[in-house]
Amino acid sequence: MRSETFRAESLIALFRRRRIATMPEMKAALGTGVQMTVFRKLQEISYVSSYSHCGKFYTLEALADFDARGLWTCRGIHFSRFGSLIDTAEQFVARSDRGLLASELMGELQVQVKEPLIKLVTSRRLTRETVAGQYVYYATDSSKRKDQRLQRRSYGTAEALPFTRDPLAETSDDTKAAIILFLSSLNERQRRLYVGLESLRLGHGGDTRLAELTGLDVHTIAKGRLELLQHDVQIDRIRRPGAGRHALEKKRQKSSRRSKS
Repeated sequence: MRSETFRAESLIALFRRRRIATMPEMKAALGTGVQMTVFRKLQEISYVSSYSHCGKFYTLEALADFDARGLWTCRGIHFSRFGSLIDTAEQFVARSDRGLLASELMGELQVQVKEPLIKLVTSRRLTRETVAGQYVYYATDSSKRKDQRLQRRSYGTAEALPFTRDPLAETSDDTKAAIILFLSSLNERQRRLYVGLESLRLGHGGDTRLAELTGLDVHTIAKGRLELLQHDVQIDRIRRPGAGRHALEKKRQKSSRRSKS
């Protein structure tokens, strides 16, 4: 009996329709229930897996519109020219001018980076040093690391570690409580846009600091910030069409019809 043939073109067509896809979607496109079959077909094409969402999403390398940093986001899924999260974190730190704080790297990648950084240091792919009570991550290459240290120090401690002068840290507890109370009065979209605006005002690392203050997910804050930057804000009604109190004239018409009947 002839063995069943699976074609990589089926995956290419799927990616061209959807841009990104999951393993179940690729299995369905190929007509197989075997994961290894999908990976064999992926090896025939240039593909990239996401560094966010545990690498569960895939795309064609040719479809990924990487920015100058080597990053691309599609429908909230993050991809990197460098591959996995751990490889991307290593490249970002190694290529940085003055090393990176975990919070700075998180601001760039928009995902949690604590565990990848620990793994990179443990495997000696990165180094770290304590500066003003915070870990700064550096390249392992001695020449590059020396330059990164000098650059970090040349800005002074407060400049090199901007979060030691965080405006939120100087805000009173009463004011913080008032901010949280105010947020509770907003709907989901309004909260997202408000914290996005505050993140823009705080500057680099604002997403993380506001997440700590408000308890909102850092990705929600980043989404609001990006919506404002991209002018992707629809000014519309909060209520659905037809919701809310009826107009007075409509009430009178209904009342008149009832009295005639």
